[in-house]
Amino acid sequence: MFRKVALVLAAPLLLTAACAKEGDDGAVDVKTGDAAVSALRAAPDAVAEAGTAAFEVVMEMSVEGESFDMVASGVIDAAAEQMSMEMDMGAMFDQLAGATGEEIPPGFDEPWEMVAEGSTFYMRAPMFEMLGVQGWLEVSPEDLGTSEEAMGLGTGAYDFTKSLESLRGVVGEPEVIGEEEVRGVATTHYAATMDLEEALAQAPAEQREALEAQLDQLGGSGEVGEAEIPVDIWIDGDDLPRRMRMDMGSMFAGLGLGDASMTMTMELFGYGDPVEIVVPSPDEVTPFSEAMGGLGEGIGS
Repeated sequence: MFRKVALVLAAPLLLTAACAKEGDDGAVDVKTGDAAVSALRAAPDAVAEAGTAAFEVVMEMSVEGESFDMVASGVIDAAAEQMSMEMDMGAMFDQLAGATGEEIPPGFDEPWEMVAEGSTFYMRAPMFEMLGVQGWLEVSPEDLGTSEEAMGLGTGAYDFTKSLESLRGVVGEPEVIGEEEVRGVATTHYAATMDLEEALAQAPAEQREALEAQLDQLGGSGEVGEAEIPVDIWIDGDDLPRRMRMDMGSMFAGLGLGDASMTMTMELFGYGDPVEIVVPSPDEVTPFSEAMGGLGEGIGS
């Protein structure tokens, strides 16, 4: 069960990063046909200039007939290669406990904090105190016996906005659902289909190697790479994404998790606003190797 939940949570790492600048709150230009395809595929490029954004993500998952929800929110600074995020997995652990008849261990229902800088990330949660961690747990790819590329780490990693890169794989003709507001910003709501192989082919060369490595970590491209993912995307008057909703059931089927499903809804806002991300100092952290010993060795092999 927990292995499958972990795969569900890791699936967005297949899709690389982007961030945004604040768009015009005025009228939107509704596009159709090839113009709509071009606008959706260009969204990752359209949002690259400002370098900062805030995001809120809701993940609704189902594994082996059990449903789980998770909420994450945070900010990113792409230029500084930093991110901070809080993940509320209390509902998920509560639902897991209810399904198994067990009690939630102390601290498991409290939010996790995460800060990332480059390919190193730091996590803080009450549950880590059971491992003797007081403060932040520091983790790097080397700690997990894998590579930065295979974990999707480095520039722009650790944030859910990486899923914007998958829009490069939009195929067919997007359907115009209508004009809607997202957090007070006028947008056009499109429904489209994304092809992961096409997204990989269209990705910038410097990102393609990392994407291929991530696919290999999940058992190679195969049916996963061939998966077509339904997506709803809300684009503002500056062609910037304000909301994105993906149904990742076909990807999980390719992973052999036919009974698993996940819908991820992400909203982007505060684009271009200054953000303050405080990276933990060395005296506040416990290295993963010290906390876990050899437990994590070979995870990525």
